[in-house]
Amino acid sequence: MMGGVIHSKNVLDHVRSLSTMIPMFLVATNFYGKRSHIDWHREAAYIDKSLSEPLEYVILKDTPQQEPQSNDCGMFVYAFYEYVSHGMFDIFSRLFDVVNHRIRYGALLWDYARQKQNDGTISESEATGNVTSKHGGFKRSRKQFESTRIR
Repeated sequence: MMGGVIHSKNVLDHVRSLSTMIPMFLVATNFYGKRSHIDWHREAAYIDKSLSEPLEYVILKDTPQQEPQSNDCGMFVYAFYEYVSHGMFDIFSRLFDVVNHRIRYGALLWDYARQKQNDGTISESEATGNVTSKHGGFKRSRKQFESTRIR
């Protein structure tokens, strides 16, 4: 995130807080207990550590930044997540093109929906007949949802 010394300190304070809160949330929701296929005591990142110990984090310098007043923050978050999950930490601004990422992610989502439709795959919310409203958070049945949809 761009900013001066005070802004950078505020960001660092938030990162520190999250690095403590996320492990506590995972323990409280029994995340680790639900992952029986992972042997947490043999996993290198967890050896000699408590599951509630704060996460380690790295502050990367010179990462791509969105332009002021732009609405591309989600695109930067997704792209950054993708790069980091593939072990790429040297992300240079001159190589990052938000328009190309937007087109690529749109195509990936379209392809996922097409494959899902071709395979007859349904999500958990579709299987139970409940669709969560984006605006109110309440659930409506699929029948109610389809009757209000514009055709």
